[in-house]
Amino acid sequence: MKFGKELTIHLNETLPDWKDKYLCYKPLKKLLKAYSTSATSAPHPVNDANAGGDRLVDLQAWFVRILNEELEKFNDFYVDKEEEFVIRFQELKEHIEKVKEKNMKGDTFTSESEFSEEMMDIRKHFVTIHGEMVLLKNYSSLNFAGLNKILKKYDKRTGGLLRLQFTQLALHQPFFTTEPLTRLVRECEANLELLFPVEPEVVESTSTPPATTSQEPHNTTSASASSQKPSTVDQETNKLQQSTLSAIRTLQGLRKASSTYDPLSLSSLNRNTPDGSAGSVIVENSDTTTSSTSNENNDGADQEEVRSPYRLISPSLTP
Repeated sequence: MKFGKELTIHLNETLPDWKDKYLCYKPLKKLLKAYSTSATSAPHPVNDANAGGDRLVDLQAWFVRILNEELEKFNDFYVDKEEEFVIRFQELKEHIEKVKEKNMKGDTFTSESEFSEEMMDIRKHFVTIHGEMVLLKNYSSLNFAGLNKILKKYDKRTGGLLRLQFTQLALHQPFFTTEPLTRLVRECEANLELLFPVEPEVVESTSTPPATTSQEPHNTTSASASSQKPSTVDQETNKLQQSTLSAIRTLQGLRKASSTYDPLSLSSLNRNTPDGSAGSVIVENSDTTTSSTSNENNDGADQEEVRSPYRLISPSLTP
């Protein structure tokens, strides 16, 4: 599938307040198409040999101005979000310390349900901020990929050499400098694994066949009803998960679409950054890796690996 269609699908599935923060890929593509049409159809007077060159100069000025505005938009949104995540994550860690301090002082909770609600609230906020950070990582990757695609079209249709120059500029922009965000994501995952480890019984129950007892129908019905009723955390993070997985699928589509080596492509850049700082989030050495079976009827390449029930993990773009 072409990048424009992939991006459109993702924009339809992403968070509402993120939609207008992505690259305006379609308008730029239409601008290039309009130039190509006018260049081939407009008559060139004999005494106006520089008409084509003037149009190209005007197009490049327009194009560069729009791309600079897009870079500014990416940077403003990315930096604002990154700062927001740092503040929210720090507040969340302080909340945890207060809960610990309350227990150490002997100020116990009034009931077990109160403690459970407190921990579920902490877990919910961890899951939410983790998902949004992963989505921001993919936001960076998608916009860089879009810039690379549209600049490649520009050079091909105009014979210009704008792609290399502008791509090098984009590589050093704040929106593509994701090392601090990567560290924050991994710290969040470490806290999740420490505070909410996966129960061994839960993992084993998925592979152990049910016992054939006289009460099996009753137990099966109860378990089925329980599994069909989504938790509060699942309900509140469902849209975020859909948005993040949509971004991952789009990036996977970009990787599969290219059959030739391109040193400026996102996958090539990822190949040169083993720490995952130039692409989507890569989490290594997880002890709870299980295969996702939610999309069994989809193509195998589009299925994600779920390291943990509470984690939204983006796969590596490196083939």
